[in-house]
Amino acid sequence: MLKSVGDLVNIVKTIHPKRIAVVFAHDEFVIDAVHEAAKLGVIKPILIGDQQMINSIIREKGCQGSPDIIHCIDPEEATKIAMDLVNKGDVDIVMKGLIDTKILLKGVVNKDYGIRLYPLLSHVGLVSIPGHPRVLFASDGAMNIQPSVEEKRLIIENAVLLAHSLGYSMPKVGLVSSVEKVNPKIQSTVDAGEIVQYYQANPPKDFLIDGPFAIDNLVSLESVKHKGIQSPVAGECDILIFPNLDGGNIFYKTTVFLANGISAGIIIGAKVPIVLTSRADSSQAKLYSILLAVVNQDGLLIAGH
Repeated sequence: MLKSVGDLVNIVKTIHPKRIAVVFAHDEFVIDAVHEAAKLGVIKPILIGDQQMINSIIREKGCQGSPDIIHCIDPEEATKIAMDLVNKGDVDIVMKGLIDTKILLKGVVNKDYGIRLYPLLSHVGLVSIPGHPRVLFASDGAMNIQPSVEEKRLIIENAVLLAHSLGYSMPKVGLVSSVEKVNPKIQSTVDAGEIVQYYQANPPKDFLIDGPFAIDNLVSLESVKHKGIQSPVAGECDILIFPNLDGGNIFYKTTVFLANGISAGIIIGAKVPIVLTSRADSSQAKLYSILLAVVNQDGLLIAGH
């Protein structure tokens, strides 16, 4: 179990290097993160994009080594190159560079050459917050805007898959709302009640789930004791499932920008992990996201997924 997102640095030291294709790599912050990950010996990068700009950034920053570079200045074609590399088994991870997210994801789900593996793609963010004893998984704050109950179940199962690849044998999943009881006027509680009923009828063997809960009931044992809540998930939650993109995104960014949280995040549901970070993310967050993808892909390969 991770105690901090920073633990990823130690975990990757035991992992065989993974090949990463960076789509439109001509971005200094992306190259910074890729260079740091390469120095750790955990990735072998293939940089797709404007070769002249990439070489200029590498020289300017004094990056060592000679990464493979594929010259391509068309975003759709650069995306297809990355998809083809995945489908040929030549890369283990895809990373978004200076390219519109919609263009990259359109390529990921393309019926002819895309790499979607599971029914739904979803984003899972990891945050460690000073003073909190465990890393929190948060989903979905970047992909699915207003997921249905069925889509939320897929989001849950994607997040659980990531947790398993990180060594969590029985992660605790909490369904986040503003209250801990089903209220017909609050749709997130109604959805949570339906999801819990589904898993009560179809008990999962590899995770625990409960909800709805206000977030304090999921992360604070004191709050749980004060309210007299009885649940194996309450107060010790690993995976927070938010009712919509707004909730997940606000939580994720609040923990980072107001609570000094350390973060990482990847897209789950494709043949390989997809590192899809925001321009606002720090170089550290980009680096940790790469490391998270490395650990995730290694865990999936070991498990035979």
